This record gives sequence, C-alpha cells and structure tokens, in this order.
Amino acid sequence: MKPAMILAPMIASMMTGAGIWAAEYYVAPDGSDANPGTKAKPMRTLKRAAESVEPGDTCLVRSGTYRETIRFRGSGQPGRPIRFTAAPGETVVLSGTQRIAGPWKVYKGKIHQARVKSDFIQLFVDGRMMVEARWPNMQFPEDLWDRSRWARARTGSCYGKLVDPELAKTGIDWTGGRATLNVAHQFFTWTRTVSKHGAGEEAFEYAKDLEGITHYAKHAKGWEDDRYYLSGKLEALDSPGEWFLDTKTRTLYLWTLDGSDPGEHKVEAKVRNYGIDAAGVDHVQISGLHFFGATLRLEKCNHCAVEDCHLLYPTFARRISDPQTREEWVDQTCVVGSHNVVRRCSLVFSPTSGLMMRGSHNVAEDNLIRDICWYGSLRDVPLRMSLAESEQVGGGLARHNTVHHFGNAGICVYGGRFVVEYNHVYSGGLACKDVSLVYTHLPTCAGTIIHHNWVHGCRTELDKGLGIRGDDQTRGLTVHHNVVWDCGRDGIIVKGDSNKVHNNTVLQIGEPDKPGNYISLHTQPEPKKPWRKQWPLLKTQNAHSEILNNAALTITGHVKGTPFPAGKNIGNNYQGKDPQLVNPNELDFRPRSGSPLIDAGREIPGITDGFKGKAPDIGAYEFGGEDWRAGITWNPGRD
Repeated sequence: MKPAMILAPMIASMMTGAGIWAAEYYVAPDGSDANPGTKAKPMRTLKRAAESVEPGDTCLVRSGTYRETIRFRGSGQPGRPIRFTAAPGETVVLSGTQRIAGPWKVYKGKIHQARVKSDFIQLFVDGRMMVEARWPNMQFPEDLWDRSRWARARTGSCYGKLVDPELAKTGIDWTGGRATLNVAHQFFTWTRTVSKHGAGEEAFEYAKDLEGITHYAKHAKGWEDDRYYLSGKLEALDSPGEWFLDTKTRTLYLWTLDGSDPGEHKVEAKVRNYGIDAAGVDHVQISGLHFFGATLRLEKCNHCAVEDCHLLYPTFARRISDPQTREEWVDQTCVVGSHNVVRRCSLVFSPTSGLMMRGSHNVAEDNLIRDICWYGSLRDVPLRMSLAESEQVGGGLARHNTVHHFGNAGICVYGGRFVVEYNHVYSGGLACKDVSLVYTHLPTCAGTIIHHNWVHGCRTELDKGLGIRGDDQTRGLTVHHNVVWDCGRDGIIVKGDSNKVHNNTVLQIGEPDKPGNYISLHTQPEPKKPWRKQWPLLKTQNAHSEILNNAALTITGHVKGTPFPAGKNIGNNYQGKDPQLVNPNELDFRPRSGSPLIDAGREIPGITDGFKGKAPDIGAYEFGGEDWRAGITWNPGRD
C-alpha cells in the first residue's frame, strides 16, 4: 500500500498498459520532503523519492546539484519499471563533492592552506581537477597523455629496485611515499610504498610482491625501459595546480592555477563515490542525469536501463587495486546482472576503468568513453564486458560506441558469444606497451564476433601496439569487415585455432620501410604460461582457422613475420600496396572504380551475403554497397 500522501489529488497519475495507476513525483532543490511530490510542491531529496516510488512510478528531477546517493528500496515489474529521469529540458547533477570553504591562509609563496574535516583523494577548483603533488610534474588535462611526464628507470634497475639519476635531483627523501609503477611487461601497473630511499639518492626500493610478476622477474632481460612517478610528499608541491593533504593534521595545501587565494574560487573535494548505488533491484530506468565526481553501480540487477547520462570524473583512485594487496579496492562504474542496457551515455576522465558490465545479454550501445585508464593497467579499461563466473554462454553486445584516448586496451570482452560491432576505437595504449585496442582470449570466447569496427592509433613504446587481438588459446573467434590502421606491430592478431578472419581492411601497420604484421595468425605451438589457468596446449596453432577476402599487405603465421602457410584455409586475399580506396584519410574506405578488390573475393555464408556484382569484394566495404560508419550516432558536444 502506498503512503497516504501520494494519493493526494495534486499527484499527476497515469494508467499503465496493465490498467494500474502509476504516479509521477517531482524533486527540486527548493522542495521539502514534507511535500507530496507534485510539480507545485516537490520533494527535496532523491532519497525521499526513492523511498516513495513503486512499480510503474516516475520520478522527475528538476534542475540543480544533488549531493546524495540514490538507493532504491524495491524493484519495478515487467512493463512497469521504476523511472528516475531529469525533467524535460533541465540539467540535473549528482555530485560526489563537498565544498571546502576555508578560511585559507598563505603557507609559503603561492601555496595556501586550510583545515578540513575529513580525508579525501581528489580535489577540484572551479570544476577542474587539480593534481596531487607528484614528481615529475604534470598539468591536467594538458599533459595527461604525455609519456615524458612519467620518469624512466635506468641501468641497474631490477625487480624491487628502481634506479634513476634524475631522482636524486629532487632532493626529497621519498621513503613512505607512493610509487606508481608501470614495470616489466608494462601491461599492468602497480602502486607500492617506497620502502627505502634517501634525499639525494638515485635509487629507491619497493616490496617485491607484484601480483603475476614472478615469471617476468625471472626472465626479463632488463628493467631500464620501465616508467614510474612518485607522490605522497608535501615537498613535491612545487607547481601551479597541485595540492597535498596532511591526513594527520587534516591540513590541505593548494597552489591554484593562477596563484590566487583559493577563497576566490569554488574548491571541492570528492567525498562520496556513488550518485546511484543499487543492489538486487530489477526493472529500473535511469535517464538524463549528469554525474560529477561520482558514478553509478547496479549490483545483481536485471532488466535495467541507463540512458542519456553523462559522467564526468566518475571514478578515482590514487592506489591501484590488484589481487595481491587489495589496497583501496577501486570503485567502478558497473552494471552487474543480466538483460541490462547502457545507451547514449558518456564517461570522461578516470585514471582507472570506464564502464564494466558483467552478466549475460547486456548491451553497451552508442556510448562515448574517453580519457580513461591514465595508469595504463589492463585491469582498468574503458569498456569491459564479461559473463558472470557461473555462466558458460550467454554473451552480450557492444555496438556503436566511440572509445578513445586511453592508457591500455579499449574494449575487452571475456566469455562466449559476445558481439562487438560498429565501434570506433582509437588512440589507445598511451600509458603502457604490449597492448591491443580490442581484446579477447581463451577458449571461453568461442562464438564471439568482432565486426564492422574502425580500430586505429596504437603505437606504444618499442612499437608493440596492436589493433584487434584474440590472445592466448583463443578458439572459435570470428573477425570480419573491420578496418584497422596505424598500429605499431600488428593489425589483427589471432592465436589458438578454429578462428575466422574474413573481409578486413588493414592499413599502415609498422613503418613504410619496415612493415609490421598486418594480419597475424600464429602457427607455432601454444606456449605454457604458468601464471594463469590454461587449457590443453596445441602443438600447432590455427591449423583449422580461415583467412579469406582480406586486404592486408602481410599475412603472417608467426610473430617474427613468417608467411602464413598457403592451403585450403587461406585464399582470395589482396596483399598489394595499393588497394585503391576512395579516401582513407577522410574515413572513406570503399574501393573505388578499378580497384583490385572488386569481385575478387570468395562467397562465405553469413559473411558476404548480399554482395554486389559477380562475386564478393575483398576487404571491409563493397563497391556500390553500404558506406557503413562506426562510432556513436549522436553529437557529444562538450561531453
């Protein structure tokens, strides 16, 4: 039974399809929780509205900033969801921040100080994130992807010890500070406390407990190309836009960008992680909300939808979580459950992950995800979709997303029967090496299809950038009608067996005078990698895989560049230097009249259906066919 207050005659009600009455509630910053929730007398808090709604009800939120977390007390029903949405034409912000009012006084030079009431790890001035004091210095966001803003290990470095002559010049004793370490294989990053150092010394030590590193520690030839930076010391506060919090005295130190008194600005600290935090509720719809310094989490929720929401600085962590330490285990923007949808949303600026969806039959569609994974760890990627541990099959869909500027991989799918289609993924691997922009692996990926994507811009240090990757022990993966270009080492690489690589266009891999592996299907025995679970190893990889109708300068069978063995599983590929495309620089990859790709392909059921002309064309586009486009379908504007 609903509370008597919501039966007030002023409530705007409507009939659902099932013929059951449903209510509309309003929330506004100038409302009161004693009000009935009508448009004329709105409630004040989202908490009060969440306690009031029942299946079929809608909560319309008026313009304003709400510094609270929505927690739903119950579920909607099929055909009668609970809806939380911004009122038409209004801007609603769920903020994770709290204002720091001061008073401020000069500490020294242009650094000011103020007492605060609680600890925090992220600070904003006038809506712009400040940088916690660190070395080497960096400005945000201008230097976000400048790899020179990470210091570099030098000769003498090894596991547990990092040597850098530039470190001595800081004059700081970094003992007890934080070291952010992109070391060894550099597709994971760790945060560890500096255990031993002295002012003026060129080496520091850290605990040798990096999870999964033992194998690499034994076999790595050198650690001189590792990257790192240091933080956690007040002495490192030496440039505009930096801050430091002394947690013992609760004293905040801040140097504003223009050196002025912080009291002249809006200074805010992140104090809550979630604007929406729901668990065990179904049939809930959330739309039109903006998040600042906070994110959303749906745990064990089914048949839910998040649409047209925009998340700025959704998550933050200064210490990177890993299975070894579980320190400061990172909060995530996550949707866990089945039959959920995240559509037309944006996620911008997070040092850790973007959107994580776990469970079967979930959809991530038409989302913009950018400037994610500043730390460069494979554990934190812009878009990750996986099945639950108990699920063997089920899959999900990643469609028409634009994912760009990220530190490691871009889209990762784990499990079988996922479809990755019409996504635009570019400018990745910016804070690591040995990385691909689209990634899956293991026999569990069987039935996954990656098709009609634009994938480009992965040139990491030492040219280890890859485009699309079916990694170790991949089985039953299909990769077709993708355009991949501008990668340092491999365009498309698929390991394992029983895979299909058809009708892809691959361009500009490696350097003009030293081409990379445009398409690579390993043929050597599968290597034993004892640091993780493995299935029975193949003596020959890709013996049953098919490579047909691709436009790629090189098609190799080994990471070192040996040609893939000719046979019945490979054919109708174009390996010339000029496929004669309309205008690749303007993203028009169609073959132009007279192209050697036209009518040169082989019919493949389910792949080349509906082709034009005498036979299918080679590559990702048909002459006279659809000029398909990848990425989001809406204008992001400032988002």
